[in-house]
Amino acid sequence: MSLFSPIAALSLATIIFAIDTLTPFDIAIAVLYVAVVLLALNFADRRRILLIGAGCMALTLLSFILSHGARFDSGPVARCLVSLSAIGITTLLAAKVKAGIAVLGESERRYRHIFLATGVAILEMDFSEVGTAIAALKTAGRGIDAVRAEDPGFARRMLGKMRLINANDTTLTMFGAGSVADFRAALPQLAPKEMEGALWSMLSALWDGSTAYEAESLMGTLDGRRLNVLFTVAVPSERPELGQVLVTIMDVTARREAEDALHHAQAELAHVTRVATLGELTASIAHEVNQPLAAIVTNGEAGLRWLNRPEPELQEGRTSLQSMVDDAKRASAVIKRLRALSSKSTPQQAAFALDELITETVTLVRRELDGHRAHLSLKLDEDLPPAFGDRVQIQQVLINLIVNACQAMGTVEGRPRDLGISCSVADGALEMTVADSGPGFDPDTASSLFNAFYTTKANGMGMGLSICRSILEAHGGRIRASAAHNAGATFTVSLPAHKEAL
Repeated sequence: MSLFSPIAALSLATIIFAIDTLTPFDIAIAVLYVAVVLLALNFADRRRILLIGAGCMALTLLSFILSHGARFDSGPVARCLVSLSAIGITTLLAAKVKAGIAVLGESERRYRHIFLATGVAILEMDFSEVGTAIAALKTAGRGIDAVRAEDPGFARRMLGKMRLINANDTTLTMFGAGSVADFRAALPQLAPKEMEGALWSMLSALWDGSTAYEAESLMGTLDGRRLNVLFTVAVPSERPELGQVLVTIMDVTARREAEDALHHAQAELAHVTRVATLGELTASIAHEVNQPLAAIVTNGEAGLRWLNRPEPELQEGRTSLQSMVDDAKRASAVIKRLRALSSKSTPQQAAFALDELITETVTLVRRELDGHRAHLSLKLDEDLPPAFGDRVQIQQVLINLIVNACQAMGTVEGRPRDLGISCSVADGALEMTVADSGPGFDPDTASSLFNAFYTTKANGMGMGLSICRSILEAHGGRIRASAAHNAGATFTVSLPAHKEAL
Protein backbone atom coordinates (compact mmCIF):
# COMPACT_ATOMS: atom_id res chain seq x y z
CA MET A 1 0.00 0.00 0.00
CA SER A 2 2.88 2.39 0.84
CA LEU A 3 4.35 1.92 -2.70
CA PHE A 4 1.03 1.81 -4.56
CA SER A 5 -0.45 4.96 -3.03
CA PRO A 6 2.27 7.45 -4.20
CA ILE A 7 2.24 5.98 -7.72
CA ALA A 8 -1.56 6.08 -7.82
CA ALA A 9 -1.61 9.67 -6.56
CA LEU A 10 0.99 10.81 -9.12
CA SER A 11 -0.77 9.01 -11.98
CA LEU A 12 -4.15 10.45 -10.95
CA ALA A 13 -2.72 13.98 -10.72
CA THR A 14 -1.19 13.61 -14.22
CA ILE A 15 -4.47 12.39 -15.72
CA ILE A 16 -6.48 15.20 -14.06
CA PHE A 17 -4.01 17.82 -15.30
CA ALA A 18 -4.12 16.43 -18.85
CA ILE A 19 -7.93 16.34 -18.97
CA ASP A 20 -8.25 19.79 -17.40
CA THR A 21 -5.71 21.31 -19.81
CA LEU A 22 -6.40 19.53 -23.09
CA THR A 23 -10.18 19.04 -23.12
CA PRO A 24 -12.83 21.74 -23.71
CA PHE A 25 -15.17 20.50 -20.93
CA ASP A 26 -16.94 23.37 -19.16
CA ILE A 27 -16.83 21.72 -15.76
CA ALA A 28 -14.51 21.99 -12.75
CA ILE A 29 -12.27 19.03 -13.60
CA ALA A 30 -9.62 20.25 -11.12
CA VAL A 31 -11.95 19.46 -8.21
CA LEU A 32 -10.85 15.85 -8.70
CA TYR A 33 -7.46 16.81 -7.19
CA VAL A 34 -9.11 16.27 -3.81
CA ALA A 35 -8.79 12.54 -4.53
CA VAL A 36 -5.03 13.00 -4.83
CA VAL A 37 -4.94 14.77 -1.45
CA LEU A 38 -7.00 11.99 0.15
CA LEU A 39 -4.69 9.35 -1.32
CA ALA A 40 -1.79 11.19 0.29
CA LEU A 41 -3.22 10.32 3.73
CA ASN A 42 -1.92 6.77 3.13
CA PHE A 43 1.75 7.65 2.71
CA ALA A 44 2.48 11.30 3.57
CA ASP A 45 2.85 13.06 6.88
CA ARG A 46 1.09 16.32 7.73
CA ARG A 47 3.78 18.52 6.16
CA ARG A 48 3.86 16.53 2.91
CA ILE A 49 0.06 16.60 2.69
CA LEU A 50 0.19 20.40 2.79
CA LEU A 51 2.87 20.39 0.04
CA ILE A 52 0.86 17.97 -2.11
CA GLY A 53 -2.26 20.13 -1.67
CA ALA A 54 -0.27 23.23 -2.64
CA GLY A 55 1.05 21.35 -5.69
CA CYS A 56 -2.47 20.39 -6.78
CA MET A 57 -3.54 24.05 -6.47
CA ALA A 58 -0.52 25.08 -8.55
CA LEU A 59 -1.42 22.54 -11.25
CA THR A 60 -4.97 23.92 -11.26
CA LEU A 61 -3.69 27.48 -11.88
CA LEU A 62 -1.22 26.27 -14.52
CA SER A 63 -3.96 24.38 -16.35
CA PHE A 64 -6.17 27.51 -16.28
CA ILE A 65 -3.40 29.66 -17.75
CA LEU A 66 -2.56 27.12 -20.47
CA SER A 67 -6.24 26.67 -21.37
CA HIS A 68 -7.50 30.27 -21.21
CA GLY A 69 -4.44 32.46 -21.42
CA ALA A 70 -5.13 36.05 -20.47
CA ARG A 71 -8.91 35.74 -20.86
CA PHE A 72 -10.71 35.96 -17.52
CA ASP A 73 -14.23 34.98 -18.48
CA SER A 74 -16.54 34.57 -15.52
CA GLY A 75 -17.30 30.88 -16.18
CA PRO A 76 -13.72 29.51 -16.25
CA VAL A 77 -12.65 31.81 -13.39
CA ALA A 78 -15.55 30.61 -11.21
CA ARG A 79 -14.72 26.97 -11.95
CA CYS A 80 -11.08 27.61 -11.10
CA LEU A 81 -11.96 29.29 -7.81
CA VAL A 82 -14.32 26.44 -6.88
CA SER A 83 -11.57 23.91 -7.60
CA LEU A 84 -8.98 25.88 -5.61
CA SER A 85 -11.39 26.20 -2.67
CA ALA A 86 -12.22 22.49 -2.70
CA ILE A 87 -8.54 21.50 -2.88
CA GLY A 88 -7.57 23.96 -0.12
CA ILE A 89 -10.35 22.88 2.25
CA THR A 90 -9.65 19.19 1.61
CA THR A 91 -5.92 19.73 2.20
CA LEU A 92 -6.50 21.48 5.53
CA LEU A 93 -8.94 18.81 6.66
CA ALA A 94 -6.58 16.04 5.54
CA ALA A 95 -3.71 17.66 7.45
CA LYS A 96 -5.88 17.88 10.57
CA VAL A 97 -6.97 14.24 10.20
CA LYS A 98 -3.34 13.20 9.75
CA ALA A 99 -2.37 15.04 12.92
CA GLY A 100 -5.17 13.26 14.79
CA ILE A 101 -4.08 9.91 13.36
CA ALA A 102 -0.52 10.62 14.51
CA VAL A 103 -1.69 11.39 18.06
CA LEU A 104 -3.90 8.31 18.05
CA GLY A 105 -1.05 6.19 16.72
CA GLU A 106 1.31 7.48 19.40
CA SER A 107 -1.30 6.76 22.05
CA GLU A 108 -1.81 3.28 20.64
CA ARG A 109 1.95 2.63 20.60
CA ARG A 110 2.24 3.88 24.17
CA TYR A 111 -0.65 1.69 25.31
CA ARG A 112 0.77 -1.30 23.42
CA HIS A 113 4.18 -0.76 25.06
CA ILE A 114 2.58 -0.54 28.52
CA PHE A 115 0.40 -3.55 27.76
CA LEU A 116 3.31 -5.71 26.67
CA ALA A 117 6.06 -4.52 29.01
CA THR A 118 4.29 -3.85 32.33
CA GLY A 119 5.07 -6.10 35.28
CA VAL A 120 1.38 -6.90 35.83
CA ALA A 121 -0.45 -9.55 33.85
CA ILE A 122 -3.09 -7.89 31.65
CA LEU A 123 -5.80 -9.82 29.83
CA GLU A 124 -8.15 -8.39 27.22
CA MET A 125 -11.32 -10.46 27.46
CA ASP A 126 -14.80 -10.71 26.00
CA PHE A 127 -17.51 -11.41 28.60
CA SER A 128 -20.42 -10.85 26.20
CA GLU A 129 -21.68 -14.44 26.55
CA VAL A 130 -21.58 -14.05 30.33
CA GLY A 131 -23.52 -10.81 29.98
CA THR A 132 -26.12 -12.55 27.81
CA ALA A 133 -26.54 -15.37 30.35
CA ILE A 134 -26.91 -12.89 33.22
CA ALA A 135 -29.45 -10.84 31.26
CA ALA A 136 -31.50 -13.97 30.52
CA LEU A 137 -31.58 -14.95 34.20
CA LYS A 138 -32.53 -11.42 35.20
CA THR A 139 -35.36 -11.44 32.67
CA ALA A 140 -36.58 -14.70 34.20
CA GLY A 141 -36.71 -12.94 37.57
CA ARG A 142 -33.93 -14.97 39.22
CA GLY A 143 -31.32 -13.55 41.58
CA ILE A 144 -27.66 -14.48 41.85
CA ASP A 145 -28.15 -16.09 45.30
CA ALA A 146 -30.93 -18.28 43.98
CA VAL A 147 -28.80 -19.31 40.98
CA ARG A 148 -25.92 -20.22 43.29
CA ALA A 149 -28.19 -22.36 45.46
CA GLU A 150 -29.94 -24.10 42.56
CA ASP A 151 -27.05 -24.38 40.09
CA PRO A 152 -23.62 -24.59 41.84
CA GLY A 153 -21.87 -25.28 38.52
CA PHE A 154 -23.02 -21.99 36.97
CA ALA A 155 -19.85 -20.07 37.91
CA ARG A 156 -17.60 -22.75 36.41
CA ARG A 157 -19.61 -22.73 33.17
CA MET A 158 -19.39 -18.95 32.99
CA LEU A 159 -15.62 -19.20 33.34
CA GLY A 160 -15.61 -21.23 30.13
CA LYS A 161 -17.59 -18.46 28.38
CA MET A 162 -15.05 -15.76 29.26
CA ARG A 163 -13.19 -15.48 25.95
CA LEU A 164 -9.56 -14.32 25.96
CA ILE A 165 -8.75 -11.79 23.22
CA ASN A 166 -5.14 -11.01 24.07
CA ALA A 167 -2.64 -11.23 26.91
CA ASN A 168 0.67 -9.47 27.52
CA ASP A 169 4.11 -11.03 27.91
CA THR A 170 3.96 -10.85 31.71
CA THR A 171 0.88 -13.07 31.65
CA LEU A 172 2.67 -15.73 29.62
CA THR A 173 5.72 -15.62 31.91
CA MET A 174 3.64 -15.66 35.10
CA PHE A 175 1.59 -18.70 34.05
CA GLY A 176 4.32 -20.56 32.16
CA ALA A 177 2.57 -20.36 28.78
CA GLY A 178 4.45 -20.51 25.50
CA SER A 179 1.93 -18.40 23.59
CA VAL A 180 -1.37 -16.59 23.93
CA ALA A 181 -3.07 -19.53 22.21
CA ASP A 182 -1.68 -21.97 24.82
CA PHE A 183 -2.83 -19.71 27.65
CA ARG A 184 -6.27 -19.28 26.05
CA ALA A 185 -6.75 -23.04 25.81
CA ALA A 186 -5.66 -23.67 29.42
CA LEU A 187 -7.35 -20.70 31.11
CA PRO A 188 -10.57 -22.43 32.26
CA GLN A 189 -8.51 -25.16 33.98
CA LEU A 190 -6.24 -22.71 35.81
CA ALA A 191 -8.97 -21.73 38.28
CA PRO A 192 -8.89 -24.26 41.15
CA LYS A 193 -11.85 -25.08 43.35
CA GLU A 194 -10.66 -22.49 45.89
CA MET A 195 -11.29 -19.76 43.31
CA GLU A 196 -14.99 -20.48 42.91
CA GLY A 197 -15.92 -18.18 45.81
CA ALA A 198 -14.13 -15.30 44.07
CA LEU A 199 -15.83 -16.21 40.78
CA TRP A 200 -19.26 -16.04 42.40
CA SER A 201 -18.39 -12.68 43.97
CA MET A 202 -17.27 -11.38 40.58
CA LEU A 203 -20.47 -12.61 38.91
CA SER A 204 -22.46 -10.93 41.67
CA ALA A 205 -20.65 -7.64 40.96
CA LEU A 206 -21.34 -7.97 37.21
CA TRP A 207 -24.95 -8.89 38.04
CA ASP A 208 -25.31 -5.61 39.95
CA GLY A 209 -23.79 -3.61 37.08
CA SER A 210 -20.50 -2.78 38.81
CA THR A 211 -17.72 -1.59 36.52
CA ALA A 212 -14.89 -2.77 38.79
CA TYR A 213 -14.18 -5.77 40.98
CA GLU A 214 -11.12 -6.85 42.97
CA ALA A 215 -10.36 -10.04 44.88
CA GLU A 216 -7.52 -12.27 46.00
CA SER A 217 -7.49 -15.96 45.23
CA LEU A 218 -5.45 -18.95 44.11
CA MET A 219 -4.69 -19.80 40.48
CA GLY A 220 -2.80 -22.62 38.86
CA THR A 221 -0.16 -22.38 36.14
CA LEU A 222 0.55 -24.45 33.05
CA ASP A 223 3.67 -25.89 34.72
CA GLY A 224 1.83 -27.03 37.85
CA ARG A 225 2.60 -24.20 40.28
CA ARG A 226 0.01 -22.54 42.54
CA LEU A 227 -0.02 -18.75 42.79
CA ASN A 228 -1.64 -16.35 45.20
CA VAL A 229 -3.00 -13.66 42.89
CA LEU A 230 -4.73 -10.33 43.27
CA PHE A 231 -6.95 -9.83 40.24
CA THR A 232 -9.09 -6.91 39.17
CA VAL A 233 -11.87 -6.80 36.59
CA ALA A 234 -12.60 -3.49 34.86
CA VAL A 235 -15.61 -2.99 32.59
CA PRO A 236 -15.60 0.19 30.42
CA SER A 237 -18.71 2.20 31.24
CA GLU A 238 -19.44 2.66 27.54
CA ARG A 239 -19.48 -1.14 27.01
CA PRO A 240 -22.06 -2.37 29.55
CA GLU A 241 -22.76 -5.42 27.41
CA LEU A 242 -19.36 -6.79 28.60
CA GLY A 243 -17.94 -7.08 25.11
CA GLN A 244 -14.63 -5.67 26.31
CA VAL A 245 -13.30 -6.40 29.80
CA LEU A 246 -9.82 -5.74 31.11
CA VAL A 247 -8.49 -8.18 33.72
CA THR A 248 -5.24 -7.51 35.58
CA ILE A 249 -3.50 -10.16 37.66
CA MET A 250 -0.73 -9.54 40.17
CA ASP A 251 1.30 -12.38 41.66
CA VAL A 252 1.34 -11.81 45.45
CA THR A 253 2.69 -15.25 46.37
CA ALA A 254 5.98 -13.88 47.72
CA ARG A 255 4.12 -11.23 49.72
CA ARG A 256 1.78 -13.83 51.21
CA GLU A 257 4.72 -16.07 52.12
CA ALA A 258 6.45 -13.11 53.80
CA GLU A 259 3.27 -12.28 55.73
CA ASP A 260 2.90 -15.91 56.81
CA ALA A 261 6.51 -15.92 57.99
CA LEU A 262 5.88 -12.69 59.91
CA HIS A 263 2.75 -14.12 61.53
CA HIS A 264 4.70 -17.25 62.46
CA ALA A 265 7.44 -15.11 64.03
CA GLN A 266 4.85 -13.09 65.92
CA ALA A 267 3.21 -16.28 67.18
CA GLU A 268 6.61 -17.58 68.32
CA LEU A 269 7.32 -14.33 70.13
CA ALA A 270 3.87 -14.33 71.75
CA HIS A 271 4.46 -17.90 72.93
CA VAL A 272 7.83 -16.99 74.43
CA THR A 273 6.21 -14.04 76.18
CA ARG A 274 3.46 -16.25 77.59
CA VAL A 275 6.02 -18.68 78.96
CA ALA A 276 8.03 -15.81 80.45
CA THR A 277 4.85 -14.41 82.03
CA LEU A 278 4.09 -17.81 83.54
CA GLY A 279 7.59 -17.80 84.98
CA GLU A 280 6.80 -14.51 86.73
CA LEU A 281 3.58 -16.05 88.10
CA THR A 282 5.21 -19.17 89.51
CA ALA A 283 4.14 -18.34 93.08
CA SER A 284 0.55 -17.70 92.03
CA ILE A 285 0.46 -20.89 89.97
CA ALA A 286 1.88 -22.98 92.82
CA HIS A 287 -0.68 -21.48 95.17
CA GLU A 288 -3.56 -22.16 92.79
CA VAL A 289 -2.49 -25.80 92.34
CA ASN A 290 -1.66 -26.39 96.00
CA GLN A 291 -5.04 -25.16 97.22
CA PRO A 292 -7.14 -27.95 95.63
CA LEU A 293 -4.42 -30.53 96.37
CA ALA A 294 -4.43 -29.59 100.05
CA ALA A 295 -8.22 -29.72 100.05
CA ILE A 296 -8.11 -33.21 98.52
CA VAL A 297 -5.79 -34.40 101.30
CA THR A 298 -7.98 -32.79 103.98
CA ASN A 299 -11.19 -34.26 102.59
CA GLY A 300 -9.53 -37.66 102.14
CA GLU A 301 -8.40 -37.74 105.75
CA ALA A 302 -11.87 -36.64 106.91
CA GLY A 303 -13.48 -39.33 104.81
CA LEU A 304 -11.24 -42.00 106.31
CA ARG A 305 -12.15 -40.85 109.80
CA TRP A 306 -15.86 -41.04 108.99
CA LEU A 307 -15.46 -44.54 107.58
CA ASN A 308 -13.17 -45.81 110.39
CA ARG A 309 -15.74 -45.14 113.10
CA PRO A 310 -17.29 -48.15 114.87
CA GLU A 311 -20.40 -47.28 112.94
CA PRO A 312 -19.21 -45.76 109.65
CA GLU A 313 -20.88 -42.47 108.69
CA LEU A 314 -21.50 -43.31 105.03
CA GLN A 315 -23.23 -40.04 104.16
CA GLU A 316 -20.40 -37.97 105.61
CA GLY A 317 -17.95 -40.21 103.78
CA ARG A 318 -19.77 -39.68 100.52
CA THR A 319 -19.68 -35.92 101.11
CA SER A 320 -15.93 -36.03 101.70
CA LEU A 321 -15.38 -38.13 98.58
CA GLN A 322 -17.50 -35.75 96.48
CA SER A 323 -15.46 -32.81 97.81
CA MET A 324 -12.30 -34.68 96.80
CA VAL A 325 -13.68 -35.13 93.27
CA ASP A 326 -14.62 -31.43 93.03
CA ASP A 327 -11.19 -30.34 94.26
CA ALA A 328 -9.49 -32.70 91.81
CA LYS A 329 -11.52 -31.20 88.97
CA ARG A 330 -10.54 -27.71 90.15
CA ALA A 331 -6.86 -28.68 90.13
CA SER A 332 -7.29 -30.24 86.69
CA ALA A 333 -8.91 -27.05 85.39
CA VAL A 334 -6.02 -24.95 86.68
CA ILE A 335 -3.48 -27.25 85.04
CA LYS A 336 -5.51 -27.25 81.80
CA ARG A 337 -5.47 -23.44 81.72
CA LEU A 338 -1.73 -23.38 82.36
CA ARG A 339 -1.11 -25.91 79.59
CA ALA A 340 -3.19 -23.80 77.21
CA LEU A 341 -1.15 -20.71 78.06
CA SER A 342 2.18 -22.50 77.68
CA SER A 343 1.28 -24.55 74.59
CA LYS A 344 2.63 -23.71 71.17
CA SER A 345 -0.60 -24.22 69.28
CA THR A 346 -2.00 -22.29 66.34
CA PRO A 347 -4.63 -19.63 67.17
CA GLN A 348 -8.14 -21.07 67.54
CA GLN A 349 -10.91 -18.63 66.61
CA ALA A 350 -14.06 -19.26 68.63
CA ALA A 351 -16.72 -17.48 70.66
CA PHE A 352 -16.09 -17.05 74.38
CA ALA A 353 -17.56 -15.16 77.32
CA LEU A 354 -15.45 -12.15 78.24
CA ASP A 355 -16.63 -12.00 81.85
CA GLU A 356 -15.72 -15.67 82.39
CA LEU A 357 -12.28 -15.05 80.89
CA ILE A 358 -11.69 -12.16 83.30
CA THR A 359 -12.80 -14.22 86.31
CA GLU A 360 -10.57 -17.13 85.30
CA THR A 361 -7.57 -14.86 84.71
CA VAL A 362 -7.97 -13.15 88.07
CA THR A 363 -7.76 -16.59 89.69
CA LEU A 364 -4.43 -17.23 87.98
CA VAL A 365 -2.91 -13.90 89.07
CA ARG A 366 -4.43 -13.78 92.56
CA ARG A 367 -1.06 -14.36 94.21
CA GLU A 368 0.46 -11.52 92.15
CA LEU A 369 -2.33 -9.23 93.33
CA ASP A 370 -1.84 -10.25 96.96
CA GLY A 371 1.92 -9.90 96.72
CA HIS A 372 1.61 -6.28 95.59
CA ARG A 373 -1.19 -5.56 98.08
CA ALA A 374 -3.51 -4.56 95.23
CA HIS A 375 -7.18 -4.09 95.99
CA LEU A 376 -9.15 -5.59 93.10
CA SER A 377 -12.62 -4.48 92.08
CA LEU A 378 -14.51 -6.19 89.26
CA LYS A 379 -17.38 -4.70 87.31
CA LEU A 380 -18.53 -7.42 84.96
CA ASP A 381 -21.59 -7.56 82.73
CA GLU A 382 -22.81 -11.15 82.46
CA ASP A 383 -25.24 -10.24 79.66
CA LEU A 384 -22.52 -9.22 77.21
CA PRO A 385 -22.57 -10.87 73.78
CA PRO A 386 -19.71 -13.35 73.38
CA ALA A 387 -16.37 -12.17 72.05
CA PHE A 388 -14.78 -13.89 69.05
CA GLY A 389 -11.13 -14.80 68.75
CA ASP A 390 -8.39 -16.92 70.28
CA ARG A 391 -9.22 -17.21 73.98
CA VAL A 392 -5.65 -17.98 75.06
CA GLN A 393 -4.21 -14.96 73.26
CA ILE A 394 -6.80 -12.59 74.74
CA GLN A 395 -6.07 -14.07 78.16
CA GLN A 396 -2.38 -13.38 77.53
CA VAL A 397 -3.23 -9.73 76.87
CA LEU A 398 -5.22 -9.47 80.09
CA ILE A 399 -2.53 -11.18 82.19
CA ASN A 400 0.06 -8.79 80.78
CA LEU A 401 -2.04 -5.75 81.63
CA ILE A 402 -2.78 -6.98 85.17
CA VAL A 403 0.87 -7.85 85.89
CA ASN A 404 1.98 -4.47 84.49
CA ALA A 405 -0.57 -2.71 86.72
CA CYS A 406 0.58 -4.61 89.83
CA GLN A 407 4.22 -3.86 89.13
CA ALA A 408 3.43 -0.20 88.47
CA MET A 409 1.69 0.07 91.84
CA GLY A 410 4.55 -1.68 93.63
CA THR A 411 6.16 1.64 94.55
CA VAL A 412 2.95 3.39 95.63
CA GLU A 413 2.89 4.32 99.32
CA GLY A 414 0.48 6.43 101.35
CA ARG A 415 -2.56 5.75 99.20
CA PRO A 416 -4.61 2.71 98.15
CA ARG A 417 -3.36 0.41 95.42
CA ASP A 418 -6.60 0.05 93.52
CA LEU A 419 -6.98 -2.11 90.43
CA GLY A 420 -10.27 -2.05 88.57
CA ILE A 421 -11.24 -4.43 85.78
CA SER A 422 -14.50 -4.06 83.87
CA CYS A 423 -16.16 -5.13 80.65
CA SER A 424 -18.97 -3.53 78.68
CA VAL A 425 -20.31 -2.77 75.21
CA ALA A 426 -19.38 0.51 73.52
CA ASP A 427 -20.16 1.52 69.91
CA GLY A 428 -21.02 -2.05 68.96
CA ALA A 429 -17.72 -3.47 70.24
CA LEU A 430 -16.77 -5.21 73.46
CA GLU A 431 -14.54 -3.19 75.76
CA MET A 432 -12.38 -4.42 78.62
CA THR A 433 -10.60 -1.89 80.85
CA VAL A 434 -7.78 -2.33 83.34
CA ALA A 435 -7.29 0.77 85.53
CA ASP A 436 -4.62 1.12 88.23
CA SER A 437 -3.66 3.78 90.77
CA GLY A 438 0.06 3.65 90.04
CA PRO A 439 2.34 6.54 89.05
CA GLY A 440 0.84 6.66 85.54
CA PHE A 441 2.80 7.98 82.57
CA ASP A 442 3.46 11.17 80.67
CA PRO A 443 0.50 11.72 78.26
CA ASP A 444 2.99 12.80 75.60
CA THR A 445 4.42 9.27 75.56
CA ALA A 446 1.06 7.51 75.20
CA SER A 447 1.63 6.79 71.50
CA SER A 448 5.03 5.23 72.27
CA LEU A 449 3.86 2.78 74.93
CA PHE A 450 2.97 0.14 72.33
CA ASN A 451 6.20 0.44 70.32
CA ALA A 452 8.58 -2.51 70.47
CA PHE A 453 11.41 -2.13 73.02
CA TYR A 454 9.88 0.98 74.59
CA THR A 455 9.53 0.53 78.35
CA THR A 456 9.08 2.61 81.49
CA LYS A 457 10.44 -0.18 83.71
CA ALA A 458 14.05 -0.21 84.84
CA ASN A 459 14.47 -3.89 83.86
CA GLY A 460 11.73 -4.18 81.22
CA MET A 461 12.22 -5.39 77.63
CA GLY A 462 9.41 -3.29 76.14
CA MET A 463 7.79 -6.19 74.27
CA GLY A 464 4.67 -6.92 76.35
CA LEU A 465 2.44 -4.07 75.17
CA SER A 466 3.76 -4.33 71.61
CA ILE A 467 2.74 -7.99 71.51
CA CYS A 468 -0.63 -7.11 73.04
CA ARG A 469 -1.27 -4.62 70.25
CA SER A 470 -0.25 -7.15 67.56
CA ILE A 471 -2.58 -9.78 69.05
CA LEU A 472 -5.52 -7.38 69.20
CA GLU A 473 -4.97 -5.98 65.70
CA ALA A 474 -4.92 -9.56 64.36
CA HIS A 475 -8.34 -9.98 66.03
CA GLY A 476 -9.70 -6.80 64.43
CA GLY A 477 -9.50 -5.00 67.77
CA ARG A 478 -7.30 -2.32 69.31
CA ILE A 479 -5.81 -1.13 72.58
CA ARG A 480 -5.37 2.40 73.87
CA ALA A 481 -3.93 3.96 77.01
CA SER A 482 -4.91 7.04 78.97
CA ALA A 483 -3.32 8.66 82.00
CA ALA A 484 -5.41 9.87 84.95
CA HIS A 485 -5.12 13.49 86.08
CA ASN A 486 -4.05 12.64 89.61
CA ALA A 487 -2.39 9.24 89.32
CA GLY A 488 -2.76 5.93 87.57
CA ALA A 489 -3.26 4.62 84.07
CA THR A 490 -6.13 3.02 82.21
CA PHE A 491 -5.75 0.53 79.35
CA THR A 492 -8.82 -0.12 77.21
CA VAL A 493 -9.08 -3.16 74.97
CA SER A 494 -11.70 -3.23 72.19
CA LEU A 495 -12.75 -6.53 70.64
CA PRO A 496 -15.31 -7.39 67.98
CA ALA A 497 -18.36 -9.24 69.24
CA HIS A 498 -19.27 -12.60 67.77
CA LYS A 499 -21.33 -11.84 64.63
CA GLU A 500 -23.91 -14.53 65.31
CA ALA A 501 -24.70 -12.87 68.66
CA LEU A 502 -25.46 -9.46 67.14
